[in-house]
Amino acid sequence: MKNIVLQPSFYSKFECIGSKCKFNCCTHMWRINFKKEEFRNIKRKIKTEEFREKFKDAFEMPKGEDNYLVKFDERGDCRFLDEDGLCSVYKEVGPENMSLTCKIFPRFCTYYIDRYECFLSIGCEEVIRLLLKEKEGISLEVIEREVEDFEKQSSERIVINKHKIKDNTVYYWNDLKILLLGVLQNREYTFGERMVVLGLAMRKVHEMQENNLFHKVPEYIENFILEFYDTNNKQNYSKAFQNINRDGSIRALNTLNFCGLGQVKNFNQFDEKIAKRIQIQSNAVMENLKITKLDVKFSTEKYQQAIKDFEEFLKGREWWIENVMIEGFLAIKMPFFVDGSIWGNYCAMALLYSAMLFMWTCLLEKDSTEEDFALYTSIIARELFHNQTYINVLKNHLKEMESDSLAHMAMLVL
Repeated sequence: MKNIVLQPSFYSKFECIGSKCKFNCCTHMWRINFKKEEFRNIKRKIKTEEFREKFKDAFEMPKGEDNYLVKFDERGDCRFLDEDGLCSVYKEVGPENMSLTCKIFPRFCTYYIDRYECFLSIGCEEVIRLLLKEKEGISLEVIEREVEDFEKQSSERIVINKHKIKDNTVYYWNDLKILLLGVLQNREYTFGERMVVLGLAMRKVHEMQENNLFHKVPEYIENFILEFYDTNNKQNYSKAFQNINRDGSIRALNTLNFCGLGQVKNFNQFDEKIAKRIQIQSNAVMENLKITKLDVKFSTEKYQQAIKDFEEFLKGREWWIENVMIEGFLAIKMPFFVDGSIWGNYCAMALLYSAMLFMWTCLLEKDSTEEDFALYTSIIARELFHNQTYINVLKNHLKEMESDSLAHMAMLVL
């Protein structure tokens, strides 16, 4: 049976590159779940004694959980990853018997009212390579096709009266996608400027939602995009940016303080490189084993040089950032990623972009390669875009500090 599916035009081009992947998805960064029936199914189909021995000590079931979790070896790799970087479950019992967790990544699927929506995670380096080929920008298509069983099984079902965002917001799910694409793909402006303009629109949508004017949202979005693309209005939009410090140093300081990147465990591998690049120093105040204050300093001069080097690297391919961020936002269902309001979700988007931009700036140099970009982006995105709890904490921290205004967000993204 065929279904209606919304997906990026390149979605069907994705193919796992297996052992060629430098940063594969079979690592300790993930919870690799096996449902009980998946576990039993594999156990019944084991053919070799070698795999049977591996299978015996490959799982654990944490207290209070109902799924088996794969253990990781001393390198932090899945116990089923062989010496060639291939999945031994795949080889022993076939791809159809792998866990749903392994079958679905890097796909993100949703079922909304009467159709499926399928996007790709930017935590996969092969997805990044596909995005870098879309020079004219990401385009979405609505097609009729057979939906794979693993896509159906993994799809989050959006139920109107049970969704975490206010019920009426979900009705303009598609209008918010139009807003996201309409604003973030206007190349007359830098991507940071587009993020500020998106904030202007989402702040208004938030206010309309609070005042129960949700029925007016589609018309507002349509008119807003038309006005944004009218070149006669460019001067008016530029006024929104002119009083913001654009040298990047305040943005970096706010990003470090708001996002607490030094506390992200899988960014530890970058500490030495970043510290050397911009001479970063941090002093954390601890209380009950928790960081209550993070005092961060770095060389403004060296950071300015890092910005120049990154801009030189990106010259002529600025659309890379556009494609990565848009697909990243769409895949995690922005602006329905974190609990709360439309505005809270926009703040989360600003934080994500700011953190990505900081890491790109510090890690990529003017002579870096496309492969460097794909690898670094996938590593950073796995930690940021697959960590809803972390982003919720950041968003709530901003609100507590009364730093969640549009002016604060502008300082993060410009």
